[in-house]
Amino acid sequence: MLLLEARWRLLGHVLRRDRNIPANKAMPFYFSDNKRARGRPQTTLPVTLNNDLKKLVATKLELTTQTDLDTLRLIAEGRPKWNALVAEIRKTAEAARSDDPASGQL
Repeated sequence: MLLLEARWRLLGHVLRRDRNIPANKAMPFYFSDNKRARGRPQTTLPVTLNNDLKKLVATKLELTTQTDLDTLRLIAEGRPKWNALVAEIRKTAEAARSDDPASGQL
């Protein structure tokens, strides 16, 4: 769970930074209405983060549009709320992993 938690903490750090840094300048590209290229869909960080959010039952958060990104940016500005969101994502992932018989735990 260290990797999952680390990527969410990094996202919170980036969302709290100035919008002129390269990481924040690149984010609108992922959420524009550009047509997807042919072939296998790429697994990008926003896709992975959205998949993490979809697993949360208690919230209706997604990461598919610029509005969703702005909502997450507002949550990230309040560190207690962001830390609670990260903890909830981690708990959900741990619960899903413990329920999975292929996880290798006995």
